[in-house]
Amino acid sequence: MATVNHEIKEAMKEKKIIIGSRTVIKGVKRGHINSVIYASNCPEETRKDLEYYSKSEFVAVKDFKGNSVQLGEICGKPFNVLLVGIKK
Repeated sequence: MATVNHEIKEAMKEKKIIIGSRTVIKGVKRGHINSVIYASNCPEETRKDLEYYSKSEFVAVKDFKGNSVQLGEICGKPFNVLLVGIKK
């Protein structure tokens, strides 16, 4: 989990982070995203959509061991975050 946390923090410093399920999946479809990190409590339907589109666009999908509240805290947001995308 430490490497995922580090990756998120580095992306935030470089301003290459996208937050939100719809926005991240849309970015994956358009080829703007390099990798995606999802929370452990991400709904199955969202995860399946993410895996489907990421395979066609060759995007790395990583599992965050914590829930959406913890992912939101790492991103410095006062709300739950299910998906985090890192731009190319």
